[in-house]
Amino acid sequence: MAAPLTKVSLRNVAAHKVRLALTVVAVVLGTAFLSGALMFTNMLSSTFDSAVDTALGDVDAVVRPGEGDGSIARDEVDAIRADGDAARVNLYAELPVVVATQDEVAIQTQRGTSRLGLYYGEGEAVGRAPSLIDGSAPHAPDDIAVNANGAARYGIGLGDRLIVVDKDGRHEFTVTGLYDDPLAQETSLMLRVGEDAYITDYTNGERLPAVTVRARDGVGAPEVVEKLKGAHPDLEIRTGADVAEETSKQIREALSFVSYFLVAFGLVGLLVGTFLIANTFSMIVAQRTKEFALLRALGASKGQITRSVCLESALVGLVGSALGVVGGVGLVAAIRVAMNSYGMPLPDAGTGLSARAVAVPLVVGTAVTVLSALAPAMRAGRVRPVEAMRASESAAPQPLRGRTIAGAVLVAAGLAAAGAAMAWDGAATGRRAGLVGLAALAAVTGLFLAGPALSLPVVPPFGRLIGAPFGAVGRLASTNTRRNPRRTATTAFALMLGIALVTVIGMLGASMKQSVDNVATSEVSAQYVLTGPDNGAIPLPDDLPDRAAGVEGVGEVVSYLQAPVTVDGEYGHQFGSVGTTDVLRGNPADLISLHMVDGSPALDGDTIIAPADVAQERGWHVGETVQVAAPGLNDSTVEATVGGIFDGSNIFTTFVVSGQVAAELTSSSTARLLMVGVNGDGSVDDETLRANLEREVRHDIVVQVRSTDDMSGEVAALIDQMLFILYALLSLAVVVAVLGIVNTLTLSVIERRQEIGMLRAVGTQRRQVRTMIVLESVQMTVYGAVLGILLGLGLGWAFLDVLKAKGLTTVAVPWDMIGIVLAGSFVVGLAAAVGPAARAARTPPLDAIAE
Repeated sequence: MAAPLTKVSLRNVAAHKVRLALTVVAVVLGTAFLSGALMFTNMLSSTFDSAVDTALGDVDAVVRPGEGDGSIARDEVDAIRADGDAARVNLYAELPVVVATQDEVAIQTQRGTSRLGLYYGEGEAVGRAPSLIDGSAPHAPDDIAVNANGAARYGIGLGDRLIVVDKDGRHEFTVTGLYDDPLAQETSLMLRVGEDAYITDYTNGERLPAVTVRARDGVGAPEVVEKLKGAHPDLEIRTGADVAEETSKQIREALSFVSYFLVAFGLVGLLVGTFLIANTFSMIVAQRTKEFALLRALGASKGQITRSVCLESALVGLVGSALGVVGGVGLVAAIRVAMNSYGMPLPDAGTGLSARAVAVPLVVGTAVTVLSALAPAMRAGRVRPVEAMRASESAAPQPLRGRTIAGAVLVAAGLAAAGAAMAWDGAATGRRAGLVGLAALAAVTGLFLAGPALSLPVVPPFGRLIGAPFGAVGRLASTNTRRNPRRTATTAFALMLGIALVTVIGMLGASMKQSVDNVATSEVSAQYVLTGPDNGAIPLPDDLPDRAAGVEGVGEVVSYLQAPVTVDGEYGHQFGSVGTTDVLRGNPADLISLHMVDGSPALDGDTIIAPADVAQERGWHVGETVQVAAPGLNDSTVEATVGGIFDGSNIFTTFVVSGQVAAELTSSSTARLLMVGVNGDGSVDDETLRANLEREVRHDIVVQVRSTDDMSGEVAALIDQMLFILYALLSLAVVVAVLGIVNTLTLSVIERRQEIGMLRAVGTQRRQVRTMIVLESVQMTVYGAVLGILLGLGLGWAFLDVLKAKGLTTVAVPWDMIGIVLAGSFVVGLAAAVGPAARAARTPPLDAIAE
């Protein structure tokens, strides 16, 4: 009997292509993202391995400063060059810089970077020399070469004068050459100068950056590395191959977030798709009850029927997964196009297709489909020959009591877990967030189980409300959704998941923007803030505060720095072996608004101020003395007084030292000026004050004059860009859910063919049949959307409350987005019903009755 049942399964798949087509599409969408993620990862690996090999392929040794050192003594570099096994030695460094044209207008690289390194031509370079496309190599002190693709993008040509600003000052160069760099993006400017110019302009002449070494012929990389390690034990010396592998790994990890996103949303798509698949096979099994009964009567066993349905689901999963792999290839191509449009082109390294990128989606997609169809398949196996042949699925509704009770318990457990996470103040944020995750899982599972019972008091009344203007057709549509609450709830549940995710992400984005706006408007008290490049790699000029104080219309000026000083042996900020502490020169109240718990915010004389949690942890009180030191720079210490303790601040998260204390222990060259707050004296209006400040800092190039609105607006734009990507990917879940509604309505029309035919026979017009199907669709979509919004609001509130410790001080609800989602659910309901409604309206009355 097994072979005939296999034939039956194959024929059923071939005969009911429309029934299964949308299920196949759901599998395709989920597996395409999984396959695309694997292919993209493969493509990144081959792309950057090749590019890094181009840069470091012929480098035998890379010599870096030892741990804790930022540079190498020039004597040691000279000794390496004098080593008999070293044929060539190059300095190796890349400094972050800001590039400006001759009129002192900075070139905005936006998504790219501006960096300066060294140029070595053929016969000098360790490794492969840059390929000079036009002009000549930089030899003179003010010569510079620029990557050709970046020069073309920003309109830089041979002979142009460029101003290059780094953390120590500014230099002017003339562009003498354009070169090709396989690692340089067109949005970036990679500048190269000669070795002599680099040493003169960017070092003190005594300390040099890392070096690369090419061994003489006959000496291998391991041998030269071991020899150099023996001669220079304080330096970090590794083979070029090791550094190339490390660099490739770092680049892949930096871009791996794209793969993680694709995998995550592929899994979300498959998760939502499981409900579509399960619903589809449940309806198909119900429609084929008589067929299964006949097979049972002819001798087929329960297991054979179950395996037959599982085989059909496996075929659907296999076909969908195979098409998903093809979709993955298209997805990778789309990502390449998108990155090109964003100025981040990827070198041509194929599609990334591999055995793993094909096998994993095939196995996962097929397994998900079979598991989703397993419950309907087992239900098919339980069909009894005689009873099933005289009963229909609608005549034998399944009880809801047990699953409703279980669902209610799970929802209650989810609420309790979310409440516990919000009330658990002393715990780590990660643990509280994990508890919210468990609450989400319990709530989602509970709503799935209790959904049918929950829909009964909600969907039919809503159906009667929206169907009232349509008379009997509206009442009939309401009755149809009440007849099978399981189907209604399962169909709406898929949409609920997608909408819940969109709502949570919307709340996160709105709260982030509101929190940033609150910080800018409520914490920053200065009229204007002078800042440098966003990455903080280039500090502000040391004389900026004094110059700002002399600008017409300027009153108070306060400077925010970071210096390598400790308070009671601790740095305020520790980054590996490097530590810094916040320093303020001037009255903190002129820069930010601090709510003082005790003492005064004024940093007069030898004083410090600290947040309340930091002070409590260290046992500090106002009036107490602490020891301030500068390890490695100064052997002396300064006794400072704790002058004030303030409530938590998003700007100052740790203790702040007065400028006077820092000046006693460090020099200006060791401190980094990060921000200058400026207030007007009232003699000019705000716009004039801003214009005067901008005129003063124009020559600095790296300094920006920003108001609180500017700061919050810039961050809000970045958040919107992030949310756009998330919404685009989350739309996958909504698309799959809409497919589920289309599938449910289509199968419902097939199942109710006789009923619809009877309605047509007694005079119901085609437009009335179409209206009935559309009303059913709108009921399910609006119900799913409302349930999803409520679930998303609850989970979003709990999650954001937990994240308050991370700076999200405000929980905001994006009401405009929620309104759009609700309105969109009506549109989705209308759109999803177009095909099924047209099919229902075409039902021939006499043919349907004859069946």
